[in-house]
Amino acid sequence: MAKARLCSTAFRWWVVGALRADLERVLVLAAVDRQQATLERAEDDPARVLLRVQLPTRPDPRSYADWSWVACPITRPPTVPPDAVLHLPTLRPTTRLGGGGKVLADLAFSHAVPRAERTGHTVALGVDWGLNTLLSVGACRLYPDGRITALGAGAMFRAGGVMARQHRLRRHGEHLHAKTDTYTRLIGSNEDHHLAAKRAKLAAESRHVADRGRV
Repeated sequence: MAKARLCSTAFRWWVVGALRADLERVLVLAAVDRQQATLERAEDDPARVLLRVQLPTRPDPRSYADWSWVACPITRPPTVPPDAVLHLPTLRPTTRLGGGGKVLADLAFSHAVPRAERTGHTVALGVDWGLNTLLSVGACRLYPDGRITALGAGAMFRAGGVMARQHRLRRHGEHLHAKTDTYTRLIGSNEDHHLAAKRAKLAAESRHVADRGRV
């Protein structure tokens, strides 16, 4: 994924209008078809790409006539191989103090890589995941005499905030499940019990908490 800069007065007008309406600050073009957005390389300069997006010409478009094509030239970042297959980007407007700003494009691409051989490697990358440290990685090198040494100190990714949220949801879910079981024992086979409505409400909340934990 690489980032490129876009410049378009019409597009900036539409994005700023969307931001003022408190819409999401990201425009994902990967989900649209060629009737709404296209991406083509310039014939005279492979380093330049032309993004064409169909945008509204008024804040409340009501018909096809209220939409117009806007051309956004993109300079291919040096991190994108020249022969890569480019995909529609994700646009991210940035704002400055006093108004204005730029639109960044997360330019996705695909390119062929040589097939890895099964043997003969001298450098390996190890990846491990766990509960306390979500992701740990480290590289090592194999020498001709059989020695193996680590390359650097490795790296790790800690998701403390995500894990804390998961623990809170798990505890809350266990509490709701225990209360639901208590109501079930009290109600027994009497479906007209005055606690039946509370049990149903707790069960629905428990399912909601479980769904949040899977997101």
